[in-house]
Amino acid sequence: MSMQTLSVELASKIEAENIKAAEEAAKKAKYKIQIWFRSERSLHKPVAYSLSFWESGKRLHGGGDEMLFICRRNQDAPKISPAEMAFSKAPTQTGCNNLISGDLAQDTGIIVCPRCQVAHRLTDIGDSIFYRTSIDQAAERLAWWWRMLGSNADIYAKYSATDPRTVMMGRSYDAETARRNKGLTIYPLQNILKDILSGSSLESRFRAFITA
Repeated sequence: MSMQTLSVELASKIEAENIKAAEEAAKKAKYKIQIWFRSERSLHKPVAYSLSFWESGKRLHGGGDEMLFICRRNQDAPKISPAEMAFSKAPTQTGCNNLISGDLAQDTGIIVCPRCQVAHRLTDIGDSIFYRTSIDQAAERLAWWWRMLGSNADIYAKYSATDPRTVMMGRSYDAETARRNKGLTIYPLQNILKDILSGSSLESRFRAFITA
């Protein structure tokens, strides 16, 4: 076995162990924010990605994550009838950008934002936000949403099929696992807090994470 082959195998083993350790550490946060890169990551041109939000381990009393909806009405969504809006304090077409637990969804397909009390149809609001920004702006948006969740969230990152992170996962596991998990990497809450308590800014740490 050549030194180069040994080096690749060692790097793959370390990467697999890091992922396992991150998954264990990530069980302690109340929320998860997932950033999914839909295009090539670049320091010099806009990057396409989406953000979604989850309550950790809440579904089925700890058996899975509960999706969070975003209090932001689609621009082309029809208005909700007065009867459905009667209990809302501040009717609006757009909402307040609060994150709403999926637990609050009613059998009628209506969900009410606990902050602004506006009612939405589930079909008229989203569970993710698509962005196309610079990497620096991506880090800033991650930081903004992380603070929105009370500074109590892990960050999960997924990547395109050709991204080096996805390729590395294929070496650590197999190609099918890499495709299914999209090169998943995790920045656990306890590591985030440790890094910012040492003096680093939240934005700088998130930038380092999403460009690694």
